Amino acid sequence: MLVVDDDPALLAAHSLHLVSLDCDVLTAEDGRRALEQVRQFPADIDIILSDIVMPEMDGYALCRAVKSDVATCEIPLIFVSQLSSLAEKMKGFEAGADDYITKPISPEELGFKISNLLKFRVKNRELSEQLSESNNVALQAMSYSSDLGQILEFYKSALNAAGFDEVARLLFDVTRGYGLKCSLQIVTPEHIVNFGSQGAVSPLEANVIELSRGKGRVFDFGSRTLINYQDFSLLVKNMPLDDPERYGTLKDALGALCNAVEARIKFLLHENAAQRKRRIVNAVISMMEEVDAMFTQIQQQNAEVITDMIDELDEAMLDLGLTANQEDLVREIIIQGRERSTETFKSGAKLYDKFSQVRAELDNALGVN
Repeated sequence: MLVVDDDPALLAAHSLHLVSLDCDVLTAEDGRRALEQVRQFPADIDIILSDIVMPEMDGYALCRAVKSDVATCEIPLIFVSQLSSLAEKMKGFEAGADDYITKPISPEELGFKISNLLKFRVKNRELSEQLSESNNVALQAMSYSSDLGQILEFYKSALNAAGFDEVARLLFDVTRGYGLKCSLQIVTPEHIVNFGSQGAVSPLEANVIELSRGKGRVFDFGSRTLINYQDFSLLVKNMPLDDPERYGTLKDALGALCNAVEARIKFLLHENAAQRKRRIVNAVISMMEEVDAMFTQIQQQNAEVITDMIDELDEAMLDLGLTANQEDLVREIIIQGRERSTETFKSGAKLYDKFSQVRAELDNALGVN
């Protein structure tokens, strides 16, 4: 790990945090010295933890230099700063940072961020290898069809997409043909899902997309364009903002693609909601079936107990010296008690019938056959 900070106290504190996490630590007092170490030992540095405001070369310049070099561009970089606004995070994202921690930091947060980024780096390498071949196939296919043909083909394919991951894959197949690098963030009632056309989406990128959802339908910042819909956002990381004609053409094409994405995502969200409701109905039905079985069992056991009690009483009355009238009276009292017990259970059966009506109404309301 390489720690970069011009404050000796913070440099020592961050280094101690990393040592406590069993990390080997290199340090640098500014961006220039850090860049020298990165270029000298690229294979030995797993993550860079850097301050932003530093003399000679600040954190943004360091990050841009690291990410622009093929030999070092895959090294994750985390900014550690007191600057916590969305604008500052966007500047860090623009520079190429992978995550952002606001000072002061705790060893637990630092350990969590480092663990996530190391997993992200491995996953990103795997996805990049998988995507390299599909990129070549997609680019070759795109060269034989027009923009309109691509969009129409996407519409047809998207209508049959079975899940969010397939929607993202189909969308990225088209955007790669335009030479665009994109990330798709889908918002569901349970969680947020991120997909990247070039691999995994970094934590900072996901956070910037989430924080920018309220910036309007189309939001340009730096060389990036964010397109926001109700249930998803599409981030294009290399829009040609310096070429108005090309930008306009791509914007129109992306708008058409996003309309299809929106329709399919809404369908999938509705389908997922229906499945959740179906699971609830099934749980209620299962519970009612258990209640029915328990009710029937208790009714049978109750009848058996009363019958056994009458038989035992008949035997006992022989030794009680009761007259025939007294025996008949006792027996009649017990029989009446059994009948009242039966009526009570019949009332319970009526309650179960009410539950059955509720079940039928639930099925009808949810369109369950």
